[in-house]
Parts: sequence; C-alpha cells; structure tokens
Amino acid sequence: MSIFTYTATTDLAPGTTSMEIVTRDIRLLTNRRQGRAIVKQNTSISGAVESLLHRSEKHYNCQTALLIPEELPELQFIEFFGSVQNAETFTFDRFGTIAQPDNPVTCIMVSKSLNPTEQGKAFNQYAFVIREAG
Repeated sequence: MSIFTYTATTDLAPGTTSMEIVTRDIRLLTNRRQGRAIVKQNTSISGAVESLLHRSEKHYNCQTALLIPEELPELQFIEFFGSVQNAETFTFDRFGTIAQPDNPVTCIMVSKSLNPTEQGKAFNQYAFVIREAG
C-alpha cells in the first residue's frame, strides 16, 4: 500500500467534498524510484563536449493493483488523478500506512493522461509517473 494526501478538486468520489484534504491508501503493484538527470550538452567544432547539469529529479513509476470498474477504489483513484494532474502538489509515502507514516515526500504528477489498461473484462489497471517536487 502507498499513501497519497491531496486536496480533492475534481472528479469527486462518493463521500468527498470539494477542497477537502484527503488521505488515500492506494494499492500499488509497483512504485519504482528512478533518478533522472536534466542535462544540456554542447559539442564544439573541435568535438569537445561540454555538459551542464541543470538538476537531478527523482521519479516514481507507479502501477495500481487491479481495480473493479466503477467501484469505490477506482473512483477514488480517478479523483486523485483528476485533483493533481495540473501539477498540484501532494504527498506520497511509498511504504507507510495512514496510521504509521514512513517517509512522505512532496510530489507532482508527470503523467498527463489517465488511460486504464483493461485486464480481462472485470478489471482495470492504471500506470502513471510522479516526481518529487522541489
């Protein structure tokens, strides 16, 4: 399980009100962390390479567990994605629980679209990328 805390703004799930700060325990099958360097390279006429490191980012490639279409866990995930898809910040805790946080970090959504992968006829699965903000 992974913990997401965000301000609900759009695509509200049943029982959630607009602008409510929500903490959800969303089951993820994967939440791999990757470092990505943002680099600009120039090559001179002589062939010498100059490299400038702008920043190093930490990205998380996430994939949800199987979700039953139109049931509450899927509706809550859609609410989460809709509420943070425009680079709104949220907290993400890879290994913590609601009762016992582990290491929450502030993140933003990198993925811009939400397309479920149908697993058989009874399940949907979502993949998305987030990155640490700051």
